[in-house]
Amino acid sequence: MTVYYSMKQILRSPLKSILFLLLAGVSAFLLALGGNLWEINRNMLEEFENIFMTVGTVEQRIDHVETAKFWDAKTGYYYTKWGRQGERIPNSVMDFEGAGYILEAKQRPNLGALVDQKAGATPYMFIIVEATPIESGTADESFPMRAEKVLSGDEYELKEGDIFYICDHHMEEARSFEAGTTYIMMLNYAGWVHGSKVEHIAPEDFVPEFFPVNSVASYQYTMEGERIYDAVAEAEEEQDIDIVTEDFYETERGKRWLEMAKTRDYLFYTVPVMPIDKTELLMPFYWKDAQISKGRDITEEEYAEGKPVCLISSSLAMLLRKEAGDKLTLPLYCADYSPTQEEAMWVQSILNAEGKAYPIFHEQEYEIVGIYTTTSATRNGYELCNDQVIIPWNAVPENSWADNIAGMWYMTGGNTSFEIPNGTIEDFMAAWEKQGVEGLEIRFYDNGYSNLKNGIESRKLMAVIFLACGCVLAVMILCFFANLFITGQRQRIAVERLLGRTKRQCAVSLLTGFFLLAVLGTAAGSAAGWMATDRAVKATEETTEFDNTFSNAVIAQADMEEVDLSAAEQKPGAEMAAASGIGMLLAAVLIGSGVMRQMLAKEPLQILGELEE
Repeated sequence: MTVYYSMKQILRSPLKSILFLLLAGVSAFLLALGGNLWEINRNMLEEFENIFMTVGTVEQRIDHVETAKFWDAKTGYYYTKWGRQGERIPNSVMDFEGAGYILEAKQRPNLGALVDQKAGATPYMFIIVEATPIESGTADESFPMRAEKVLSGDEYELKEGDIFYICDHHMEEARSFEAGTTYIMMLNYAGWVHGSKVEHIAPEDFVPEFFPVNSVASYQYTMEGERIYDAVAEAEEEQDIDIVTEDFYETERGKRWLEMAKTRDYLFYTVPVMPIDKTELLMPFYWKDAQISKGRDITEEEYAEGKPVCLISSSLAMLLRKEAGDKLTLPLYCADYSPTQEEAMWVQSILNAEGKAYPIFHEQEYEIVGIYTTTSATRNGYELCNDQVIIPWNAVPENSWADNIAGMWYMTGGNTSFEIPNGTIEDFMAAWEKQGVEGLEIRFYDNGYSNLKNGIESRKLMAVIFLACGCVLAVMILCFFANLFITGQRQRIAVERLLGRTKRQCAVSLLTGFFLLAVLGTAAGSAAGWMATDRAVKATEETTEFDNTFSNAVIAQADMEEVDLSAAEQKPGAEMAAASGIGMLLAAVLIGSGVMRQMLAKEPLQILGELEE
């Protein structure tokens, strides 16, 4: 009966009731629409946080350009310009306040590990031989020598008694050789023979020509990048070739030649091992140019705890006849900070400053958890070696290679990278600028996350505007109509009170109609807002422009069942619409009850007196 009289009273002013119903629906519509848009964009950002990562690389800039002059006996002088860095900047400068690293910047070495199969064995390389010239002369063209003794090298490359040819045509002053003198040298392949002394050789025979390379000088460095003084190599001018005398192998240089010959095969049985904190810090993996083809990736836990696990390339797996799940022992004997060679790891010298081959500094058995395949052969400075092994940084005691550094170089994008939280590039650069360090170029790669986030943030702002407008409108409408409905029935309140009805009965009688209209309007508006969300999302995407070329590629490759860049693919749930409607109804109860309580606080005669006035 109470509801009947309450609705009868409401219907006596139909225009006012209809207006309240419509405005309540509009408020609920804005709240539901804004809430759904905000929730959709929040969910999108959460999903993208899991599949995007922001990687930075560090590279020391070119400081100046030098023009180098080279000599070729065939063509004469030729000139080449080289970009040169200045003094080497250590990676310690990247440790600064405000960086906010997830994974800090480190300059990573390649650690040389010995395996039981030849890796990247190029023919006619690193052959150590005692030889005598066929005749006295100058090696400005292919110059014949006889191999008297082969200290290292395969028989198919060179054997005792063979005639081979050397040439110094790359030097401005070619060296002269005396017949009857025995020389020791390390030979590398230089091309095919040429010149007057090989006219008897048919071009189709493809006889190789060699050039002697520096062998016994050590190129050992400290962790600070300083070359360690090598007394033997620097006591006199460094030489590619030595004359073998009766007691030559008793000298320090002679002993080094023997050490080189004994350990020459190190260079063929060495594979590069990269310690790292996350696979995606290697740019080929980040760009998906390298992908796990068998097994799995190293997990975050394995990286953090330094578990003895590794990834190997498909070429190395084939060479070693290994599969995912097999074991691989890696005796590490040297470290090289130089850029990775494409075919295999190659160091300038495997002799330390004491003239000995670098000893093994760490040996451990690793489980091969994954085999990866490189799909791109682009030479961009970020590429991996064909036989690259990847292990957790913490799997090897940090800086345990300090006394075994066989090569040093500047920070490059291929050996120095880091990870920061998505969307913090500007914060990182602001903190970096405060350091005042010049000479380094920092590049960021986020696969379009920044642009993607900006677009989503724009839509989130629109959602917030809808929510704010809905909240303000709802409060104003509820306050206005609650006051209008309740104060407009003051006479009825006074009469019912005088007739003996309680305050509670009067409140229920008056507020029932108000609440019923609020429920109807809110329900209709919330439902309409929920159904209009899809259309609103498509409209905002059409007016919000950002480049998602890279983003789409990353999302397409993400290991998720259903992930899509488009917010239109995110189906809005009814939860936010229901929550918005409930929130508005609670506001209606609070506001209506407040106004009613204020009215019931007055005595009936006081209310009648105010009406007469």
